[in-house]
Parts: sequence; C-alpha cells; structure tokens
Amino acid sequence: MNASSSSYKGYRGQSLVINLNNNSIKKISTDKEMIDKYLGGRGWAIKYLFDNLNQGIAPLEQENILVISLGPLTGTLAPSTARYTIASKSPLTGGIGYANAGGHFAPELAYAGYDAIFIHGKSKNPKYIFIKDEFVELKDAQHIWSKDTWETDELIKKELGDENFQILSIGQGGENLVRYSAIMNNLSRAAARTGVGAVMGSKNLKAIAVRGTGSVEVAEPEKFNDLIDETLEKIYNDPAYPSLSYYGTSFLVDLSYISGGLATNNNQKGIFDKYEEISAETFEENYKVKSESCFICPIHCGKYSKIETGKFAGTKGGSPEYETIVCLGSKCGIGNLEAILHANELCNRFGLDTISLGDTIAFAMEAYEKGALSSDDTDGIELSWGNEDALIKLIKKIAFRDGFGDLLAEGVKRVSEKIGKGSEKYALHVKGMEPPAYDVRTAKAFGLGWATATRGADHLAALPNFELLGYEPEKGLKWFGSEKTVDPYAWEGKSQMVVWHENLGAIVDSAEMCKYTCFSAYAVKEDDMALFIQYATGKKITSKDILEIGERIFNLERLFNLREGIGAEEDKLPDRFISEPFSEGPAKGQIVELDKMLPEYYEIRNWDYKTGFPKEEKLKKLGILDLALKYDLVSREDG
Repeated sequence: MNASSSSYKGYRGQSLVINLNNNSIKKISTDKEMIDKYLGGRGWAIKYLFDNLNQGIAPLEQENILVISLGPLTGTLAPSTARYTIASKSPLTGGIGYANAGGHFAPELAYAGYDAIFIHGKSKNPKYIFIKDEFVELKDAQHIWSKDTWETDELIKKELGDENFQILSIGQGGENLVRYSAIMNNLSRAAARTGVGAVMGSKNLKAIAVRGTGSVEVAEPEKFNDLIDETLEKIYNDPAYPSLSYYGTSFLVDLSYISGGLATNNNQKGIFDKYEEISAETFEENYKVKSESCFICPIHCGKYSKIETGKFAGTKGGSPEYETIVCLGSKCGIGNLEAILHANELCNRFGLDTISLGDTIAFAMEAYEKGALSSDDTDGIELSWGNEDALIKLIKKIAFRDGFGDLLAEGVKRVSEKIGKGSEKYALHVKGMEPPAYDVRTAKAFGLGWATATRGADHLAALPNFELLGYEPEKGLKWFGSEKTVDPYAWEGKSQMVVWHENLGAIVDSAEMCKYTCFSAYAVKEDDMALFIQYATGKKITSKDILEIGERIFNLERLFNLREGIGAEEDKLPDRFISEPFSEGPAKGQIVELDKMLPEYYEIRNWDYKTGFPKEEKLKKLGILDLALKYDLVSREDG
C-alpha cells in the first residue's frame, strides 16, 4: 500500500503500520491503486489481509493482523459517515472477520490525518497506541489491563489530561480471548462481530487513544453540500425515518412480533407472550432519558437510558439495539426489559458481542431443556427459559472464562461439538458465527443473505430491508424484476435482490456510511454514492463503477474464505430454518426455501455451484484473477 501516493481529496494520504513485536511505527502513503480498486474501509481491509496474511495462520497467534480503516467520506459533513471497519482473520469462524461501528472515533482519526492503521505482531506487555496528529507512540497499559471499557476510557483521558481524546478499547472479554469479544468506543458503540476484540487482546493491545486537530478537504464543496441537502431531505421524508429516529431499532421488536418472527427460546418459536414487556413503547415510557447520535448523523437512532429503582437500579448507558433486546431477551425467554438493559451494560463494559453471547446462552438453555447439559455441567446454574439471574451470572463467567463460562466463551459451534448428545441439531450458526435477531423464516432474502455472507450469519452484509418495508409489488418489479421481492414470506426474486444489496453494501462499508441511511431509508443508492465519492475526492466514478468495486470486494472476501477452507458446503442455514416450519402464529408453516434461491444466486454471481469457486471470466473482469490463481481458487467452467 506504499506505491504512488494519492492526490485525491477526501483521503488523508497516509496510514500507520505498527509492529508490536519490536514497537516499530511506520507511516506509509495511501496507494492510488487501492483507492481505485477498493475505495477504503472494508475494501482496504480485505485487500491488506489477503496480501499480508499467510494461508492457514491461527487467528489468535501473533501472525494475525488487525486492520482499522476509514473511507473517503469520513470526517466530511456527508450524513451518517462516522463509521470505521476493524478486520482480521476471525477467531470465531476461521475466515474473514470484520466489524463496523459508529460514534466519534472514526472522524477523530481522520482529523489526526490517517486513512488506516495496520497492526502486526504481539507486544510483550500490555500497550495502548497514542495518536495526536503526527505524533504516534506506544504507551504502557499495564495499569489499565483488567479494567473494563468504561474504566479504561476514563483512566486514559485522565492520564492524558484531555477529555477530547477518542478511545477505542477492549474489556475483559477481549483480554480473556472470548471468541466473540467486541472492541468498544464511546462506551456503547461496538465493533462487535467475528471476535475482533479477541484478536486485539491476543496482541496485548488494550486501547487506541486518538486526538486530531486537522480537517478533511473535499474536491467540489458546493456540489458536495448541495448533495448533502438533497440527501437529508430524502432521509427526513422517508416513511421509515420517524420510527427509526424516535424509537431507534427497538421498534423492530413490534414489527417482528407482528410478522411471527420474534425469535423466542433459541428460535423454537416466532411469538413471545411477553413481547409487550420488551417493546419499544415500554422502553420509551419507562427508561429512555434522551436520544444520542453518532457524528454528523441526522437519524440519532441511539438512546440513552437509566434504571432508577429496583433490582437493577443504577443501570445506565447507551441502550440496547433490537438485536440485543431479542438475543438477550426473547431468545432466552426473558421478558424483563430491566434485566436486558443491565445485561447490555455488562456486555458494553466487558466488551462482548450481544448477538453471539445471547445466542450461545440460548443454545445452552435449549441443551439444558433437552438433557444435553445438566446442573453438574453449568456450575449449578439452572438454565431454564426466562431465568434472568442465570443470564447475568453467565455474562460475567464468560467474560472472565470462569468455570462453565470458559466453555460458553467458545461460541455455539464449539460448545455443541464439545457436549454432543444431538445438540448440533439446534446449534444455530453459519460458518461458525451465531445468527442475529430476525427469524429468517419471515424474511427469506435475509435467510439467503445469512447463508452467503462472507463473515457468517450476518444480517448486515446484504441488509435487504426492501422486503420488510411494505412497498407496492410494482416497485419490486421495477427494482429487482419480480413483484414477489416485496413479500418477506416469498422466496421468488430474492437472489437478484441479495446480490445487489451485497455489492452496494460492500461499498457502503468502504465509503464508511451507515447502512440505515442506505438500506432503511434507501436515501443513498449507487447513483448517489457515486456522486458523494466524486464530489469528495475529485475522482470520476459512475454508479456502474461503484457496483463493480463492491462486487470485487465481496469476491475477494470469498477467495479469502476459500483459501482458508470455507467453501460452498458452508453456504447453508441451520436445519431449524429450512426444515422446521413454525407451528403457530402469523408465520405458521413457514421455512426458508434456500434450495430454490441458492442456485440462482450462484448463477448471478457466476460462481461454480459445486465448488463455490468464482469462474475465471468473472475474476478476470474484476481484476483479481491473479490473486485466485495464486491459490488455485478458480473455476474454469464457462460462465
């Protein structure tokens, strides 16, 4: 990434390469070819990892690399562009692992003057990275090792004497190598999925503290500002905006209940008799203090809450998203929102992915129900549905790998392999990663997206909200060639829709814009994104170029997984979703017809259906054939 330096605006023009083995810090110029072919963010992350990681390395050994990368819109006034990507080889799946978060860390790193940080090696003793504009150094972190993320944030800011520093850190979950541990910033913003926190912990890296006093210059400010105004108007006028802004994502609890897909008791059911107790209205009436926003975001979907009285009095902080409410709530049979709020605070402090953690506990509860686990295995904890005390105890035990928590810290796939006794039948994961909240028997495009996502059961790789927003059939026909695409219970037309969302989604993650802006409000599509990038950077780019870059990124992630032994056989869903129809509720009888969608998806992708390898003509068109040939990952059948 140190070839010809970019002259594009929007970018900062340099990145950091830090080797913890020898404490070396190097600044490299941002490569124009990387911009042209991979844009930034998620695109840069996969290219750097593919080029610099040896095949077959162990994710928690020092050979793994942690990439933190920004996009060309980071630090500008484009709406909802406060995000960053953190990527590595995943300790949860063994394939590509990346997470994405918002808040205020990303623009601060941009104002300090950097496009990315590439972290190699392992420090002998705990360290944190100090960045203040051009000055970068490694500081001792022994005194904050073993502290939670909230304590770490406070201690570092006090030590540096500046509250304006933005702190990225791990808690005890990352330190203890929990395979689904998160990296946190701004106390409640989580780069949560795929276990990137464990990779950071394996490197003895506790935190990154950033202070930037610079700015980001765009190429065509007048056109850029006009486009911002147009986009804001689209966002405010979209039917999804009022609910998302007022309630945050918690309004989806009600939506999923109405559809019959409110995941309950490890997805054994799609209706929950206590759903009103965990609904958006209950949160709004009893616990919400105020709304919160990431940098430069008009949606302000974040909510701050506090519990004043009772068993969980004193609980506070950024409130749980829909995913957290379901995974720590109804999936575990828990209908007490106060317990969920408290569990969420613990996860934020310890640095744990609430989706994988909740799913792992829900799986353990079903295993307990069916006799695969007993109280002798669980340290005497009764894993009955709805046992909120068990949930709280297990979060702490998992973060510290204490007793039974040490096993649960491995995630659903490894726990089921360890305990056996038929538990693999209800061990819900894709490629080793636990699924998010929305039950895909009531959202078939999401089901296909889980199966094909490169990082495992992932609602955000595609995020095909198009099927959930109540659009008229004519819009489905116009956008994706089928009236059925607007029907969440239908499988027809979903393959084309998922491919488009995945390709554009890779661009959204590489430009580092929030997907709520793009795929909830659909305010920014490929034409708009091309203009944002062009006006910011001065780079001439079309909507066709945009989708091709996204397709290149997605296919390179595919090649990474294939190189690590994750092939077509892993593009699947747990049996529960494809062979166990709901027995009651609005979605009674529904399953995911993956066998009907997947062949068409492969055909659109131009991948070989037997091997999962991309075909030669596709790789050649995308300009990554040489990377595939290096590992013989090419299907030479005609496309």
